[in-house]
Amino acid sequence: MKLFCTTTLACALSVIGGVAWAQGTPSSKATAAINTVSVSCPSSTTTTGACDTGWVNVMSATIKTSNIADLFVSPSLVTGLFTSTTVKGNGSGTTSTSVAMGAVQVRVLLDGHPGFAYPDSSGDGVTFDQRIQTLTAKLGFILTDCIASGGVGCELTPEEIELVLDTTSAHSYNFILLNVGSGVHSVTIQAKASSRSTTIGGAAVSNAIFGLGSLTVDSVRLVNSFSF
Repeated sequence: MKLFCTTTLACALSVIGGVAWAQGTPSSKATAAINTVSVSCPSSTTTTGACDTGWVNVMSATIKTSNIADLFVSPSLVTGLFTSTTVKGNGSGTTSTSVAMGAVQVRVLLDGHPGFAYPDSSGDGVTFDQRIQTLTAKLGFILTDCIASGGVGCELTPEEIELVLDTTSAHSYNFILLNVGSGVHSVTIQAKASSRSTTIGGAAVSNAIFGLGSLTVDSVRLVNSFSF
């Protein structure tokens, strides 16, 4: 096809436009995305004992890579955990226990598929936040029993209470995707929130939340034959 141009500038614009159209999406070194939507996953022993949101798409970005390219994917998320445990005494002197757990996990999809990002090569996700709170107590109706028997021959037993709080959190993480190949690739960040509340002789409430976040994707070229 011939191009007929009336001016030098018109010819230059036509050629530039044709090249850009032919190349499509230009190769890039980096891209980014943000998330402003919050997801909550509450549970309670008085309502539902467990909650699991499943994997939710949080952020996504598109990047075009050259023949040899590796990707550094760095998602960040604001996460929150709430746990509350209560135990009550009983006349038999048995132990009461309440457990509240909340967790947030994150994984990376390359072109819609998990399992390409190190160190999460299995695609099960990386823990951003986790807490397990356990409250155990051995409480009896000591005063009530003594008063009922007239205060004579009462035997006082020691009360025991134990609170265990275990929290693990990482609000940002660096994933590495090796040799993704040339072309246009989509990088998607997925997050999953879960909580569980159980009790024997008490009550438990828990919630796991994730929300505001950012994503950066950098195209790099590591040393030849790099592997973990």
